[in-house]
Amino acid sequence: MTIRIAPVVLLIILFFPSALAHADNPRLVALVGTNDAFVISLRDASGNLVTHLDKGTYDIAVSDRSEQHNFHLRGPEVNNATPVEAAQEVTWTVTFTDGRYSYMCDVHSTTMHGSFTVGNVPPTAVAASVGPRKSISVRPKTAPSGPITFTVNDLSKTDNFHLSGPGLNKKTGVGFRGRVTWSLQLEPGRYTYRSDKTKRLRGTFTVT
Repeated sequence: MTIRIAPVVLLIILFFPSALAHADNPRLVALVGTNDAFVISLRDASGNLVTHLDKGTYDIAVSDRSEQHNFHLRGPEVNNATPVEAAQEVTWTVTFTDGRYSYMCDVHSTTMHGSFTVGNVPPTAVAASVGPRKSISVRPKTAPSGPITFTVNDLSKTDNFHLSGPGLNKKTGVGFRGRVTWSLQLEPGRYTYRSDKTKRLRGTFTVT
């Protein structure tokens, strides 16, 4: 039996073998610096921002549209980056394992960044307290990005615990006393915690 291959299909096989090799991989789209704007994102095939993925191999179509920014993806067994000084359209094939991943512009990492988790990642536990005297604290002072279980022990009748940062604004009531646990998805950056009643009760919490 003779199998005939159409000329167009044969050309694809000969000159674009990756088109077949990666045909079954889920596709993600990375974008940075449209019109040199300070924007960066990683989206799935439906256009949704990526916050969690299953383990596996993915094709990432990277559209780096600026000579002032770049797209840098890193995490367990992954460290891919486009150059800062040149715009570039490139496709990366990467394999994600259980863990936390982040992406950023290396030049503007404090403002242009994002993160997501892959597979089974247990939340990081963070403990915070306010009161009973004029005191406020968070332990530890740094944590990885991704899911975080943030437990606040509010022991004060006159102060509250207020946490704010990238995309987040959570607080206990001034008259509240007790323990609360927040399940949070935190991004890389600096977060501030404070009492809304006592200005000197404040500090910072860093997510990497």
